[in-house]
Amino acid sequence: MLEVSKLIDAKEYLSHHSVVLFDLDDTIYSEKEYVKSCYAEIACHYPEIKNMAKKLWDAFKRGEKAIDYVLQNEGLLSSENITNCLNIYRSHQPKIAPYPDAIKLIDQLKKDGCRLGLITDGRPDGQRAKIKALDIEHFFEKIIITDEFGSIDFRKPNTRAFEEMHDFFNTNYKDMVYVGDNPAKDFTAPEKLGMNSVCFKNSMGLYF
Repeated sequence: MLEVSKLIDAKEYLSHHSVVLFDLDDTIYSEKEYVKSCYAEIACHYPEIKNMAKKLWDAFKRGEKAIDYVLQNEGLLSSENITNCLNIYRSHQPKIAPYPDAIKLIDQLKKDGCRLGLITDGRPDGQRAKIKALDIEHFFEKIIITDEFGSIDFRKPNTRAFEEMHDFFNTNYKDMVYVGDNPAKDFTAPEKLGMNSVCFKNSMGLYF
């Protein structure tokens, strides 16, 4: 496994593979910015709570169940308000942008003839909204959101998404490489299958 602190530093290594697969969250964009975008949208629906977005973010950073915590502190905790906030969180159109290095790398790899794919876990509606907001769909020949297989059991480190990519691109596993940021789950499956991998040591990542 190659480890890099800047994605662009992996360019030469990645270019030696015919297929490059990318993770999404905290690899192509900042998941912190996504969470902040969600909280900002929730706050718009609760103008009676002063500085709600900041209160949610501060609670999240402390490890609290942010929505429950803030609603309770503001005297608004109810199943209806919790459900409403969660629906806003999951369905809003996020205001996020890709990492400049990520786009530069992906664009260069595509121009160099590498075939590109994307594998990400998460609720399909939320992940599709992220992909749309980032305007990156056109870079990838195939995008797999593992939850669309029908169960969270197919999330990484399950091998199914990587096996489907292998079949789609019709190449050897050793000619494929996965780029991700989470050593706890991103690399188990590709390494088990004989793929190579690049770990983006994202110091600004949500769970770093």
